[in-house]
Amino acid sequence: MTRILAIQYFVLLLINVCQVYAKSTLKDIPILMPKAVSNRKDALVCHGYKFTSKKVQFIVKFEPHASKEVAHHLLLYGCPSPGTNQSFWNCGPGDPPVCKDGRRAEILYAWALDAPGKQLPKDVGLRVSGDTPIHSLIIQIHYVNPFKEGQTDSSGLTVTITEDEQKYQLGYFILGNWGYIPSMTYNYPMESACDWPNGFKIYPIAYRTHSHNLGVVTSGYRIRNGKWTEIGRMSPRQPQMFYNATVEGIDVRPGDVLAARCTMTNTRTEATAIGPTNRDEMCNFYIMFYTEQKGYIRVQYCFRDAQQFHWKEYLENIPDNASSLAGVSFIKNVDSSLFMGKG
Repeated sequence: MTRILAIQYFVLLLINVCQVYAKSTLKDIPILMPKAVSNRKDALVCHGYKFTSKKVQFIVKFEPHASKEVAHHLLLYGCPSPGTNQSFWNCGPGDPPVCKDGRRAEILYAWALDAPGKQLPKDVGLRVSGDTPIHSLIIQIHYVNPFKEGQTDSSGLTVTITEDEQKYQLGYFILGNWGYIPSMTYNYPMESACDWPNGFKIYPIAYRTHSHNLGVVTSGYRIRNGKWTEIGRMSPRQPQMFYNATVEGIDVRPGDVLAARCTMTNTRTEATAIGPTNRDEMCNFYIMFYTEQKGYIRVQYCFRDAQQFHWKEYLENIPDNASSLAGVSFIKNVDSSLFMGKG
């Protein structure tokens, strides 16, 4: 009997040790502005973190620490090295770059309008460090207004990482436009579409919409053999978080087309161009996916000229609700006059 109790005690001890070990493989990395200041209008300010380990690691969670009252939006980039050695620096057009020597900055996460964080599904992780070109994490925050005297900011986010190999890799495909929205225009569609450019299959698990002030609805789709399947549809006036894909388990294969539309309403007396400032506009539809593909996966883009590219000239069976919020959950405070063309 004593021997049986001893064995049971040993098994329980082993389970507890294993649980502690499992928890210890996760590490939180806070990446916060070090009391940054901004003396410009529409400033883009960066702060960097360098990985100390040369092993491959996987990000499994993003937790923002920011408020729309201070930050217009926040982007997390991956770089070989930060653009400067300063604790924070202006990193907009004409400033020192996000990444050292102007190397390509990989978008790893995006936040705006008090969106909550994102816990990735079990066995899914975003590959960084090690054999990837991402050995630094950079937060870039857009401050719309100059700070008042004595004002500082410590916004940012915490990423949770693990060195445990993940079964699936996270990746992004981003659709959008360049061009402009004409003045005094309601329900103006900015559309994009591209063939899925890779030879492997992906599984979209979430989507995010992004525009500044004129966006009303943004929608994204997979098109297979002429049939459109919705990946996501949301108003960018809602918290700009990564919402779960409309269809659980949807996949994208070679031969499929990915398409997106931003429906814009511009009541201004002048055209509004796509650009980086709050007065400018943006049209982005992020697809967050996972895949069994191994090795580093770069962020890929599909951007079209809003004045030259139109779905109806290339695609058939366009969904009637692509510019509608009908049936979309979590919608509130979206002015219906933006659709009707009435002030």
